[in-house]
Amino acid sequence: MKRYLTLLIFILFPFWLTAQTDYLEPVRSFSTYTGELGEYYRNVFPLLETGFQRRPYARLVVIPSFTPEYAMSVERRQGRYCLVSNTLSRTYWQSDKNSVKVNSKTTFIKQELYTTLGSIFRQVTTEVQDLDGTAAGLDGVVYYFYSTDARGNIIKGKKWSPDEGSLMERLVTVCQSAYQLSIGKNISEASLTEEAAALLKDLKQRAKEQPEAYKKPLYVGIYQVGAQLKTLSGKTIDSIPELSSGTTDQYLDEHLQYPAKLLKEKVEGYALCEFTIDKGGTVLRPHILQATHPEFAAEALRLVKEMPKWKPAVADGNPIGTNYTLYVPFRIKAYQKALQKHKE
Repeated sequence: MKRYLTLLIFILFPFWLTAQTDYLEPVRSFSTYTGELGEYYRNVFPLLETGFQRRPYARLVVIPSFTPEYAMSVERRQGRYCLVSNTLSRTYWQSDKNSVKVNSKTTFIKQELYTTLGSIFRQVTTEVQDLDGTAAGLDGVVYYFYSTDARGNIIKGKKWSPDEGSLMERLVTVCQSAYQLSIGKNISEASLTEEAAALLKDLKQRAKEQPEAYKKPLYVGIYQVGAQLKTLSGKTIDSIPELSSGTTDQYLDEHLQYPAKLLKEKVEGYALCEFTIDKGGTVLRPHILQATHPEFAAEALRLVKEMPKWKPAVADGNPIGTNYTLYVPFRIKAYQKALQKHKE
């Protein structure tokens, strides 16, 4: 009974997301998962990777909620280029584990597709979004992407439910087509190579134009960050509140004091602080919604309590009170960079 209850929770209740990103997201170590879910992850991945080369050149592992899991590896074997796929005979989570078989297939491809897919996987796994909070739901499909960097380290990222028209949706589409090709479906290798090349071009263009974008911490989760779009009385806001001097990012850069002990121990995390900005621009009732460490919570509260006045929200042409949630990321490199900037 417990197994089926866990299964229902696992596949029927998605997390409530407040943000999506157009980058891959971090992959937690499977050792951090406990119980049946931890056992599932620690067993299904080795099974899906049966026979794959040890260090991934470009590897995809797909975990759907309702259909059998599958994986694909882009490899070079005996001088030839190929797609190697493993598909489980039944959904691993719901089955007697001893009854699940691995169906393996190998399809040879041209060097151009091999090289392009490898470049795509290397690009996306080196640009994993710096996220706080929960970024994936428990239903749908989760895609895991693996590659190996120049120093031989395995690098990885995942994606769940990419936004329509995004680069990550195109990545998923290209990879699904490559998998279909690998299992013998009627997929044009020439068309797939063309689509993959176009995607790689756009990924590189974004990296050129926004080289640091994925490094900026971003909160995704159940809380809405920033100003509420309705006033405390329920009116729609015409103009959101703003700090009277600069932006919140600038304020945090200038005033955040990293807790010394956590800085020394290289502990990173975040805090979310909610407060009210009244119609005069004064901050009232600050309180912590969520924090990864009590000292981060204390520092976020200090920052909010010491804020200068705000320009209040406006509704129907009049200043009015509203709530605001401040996301305070604690990242050591960013903190040290801000300190250095202020010294100069």
